[in-house]
Amino acid sequence: MSSSETDKTQSDAAPRTISGRLVVMSMFILGVIGGTICVTYAIWHNAPFIELKKALAAEFPKSVPQIEGGQHKGSPMTLRIVMKVDFHPGEEANAALAEVATKRIVELAQQHQDLSPYEILRIHLVKQRPQDLTSRKTIDFRVADLPDESAK
Repeated sequence: MSSSETDKTQSDAAPRTISGRLVVMSMFILGVIGGTICVTYAIWHNAPFIELKKALAAEFPKSVPQIEGGQHKGSPMTLRIVMKVDFHPGEEANAALAEVATKRIVELAQQHQDLSPYEILRIHLVKQRPQDLTSRKTIDFRVADLPDESAK
């Protein structure tokens, strides 16, 4: 086979194409798989805290409770609760409101969540001010030091 024959057969061959339908179907299937993975992860990640989240949402409407449990490398196991409040928790004038809300959050956590795997219960009270800095207060409790809820 001469070089001119080789050039002719390569140039005469039709370029390989992929149908548009196949591309669209592949993208659709990839989207469904990706969405399913995201939803499944969110369900598994939040499942241990759903009962507590519902109780907090019922007790504090519009609070949008966010709950996470775990630990960073080298730190203690922490249950973290973030709640939106309708007062500025960082201001001294609202210290009593923050204390009442925090006490109730701790009570609900003890009633609706097994706290035994955690060493720290961290509560973040947050008030987002429009076009201003966020007002927040963070309170940490050692789970071992919390009063026993079953004694009540």
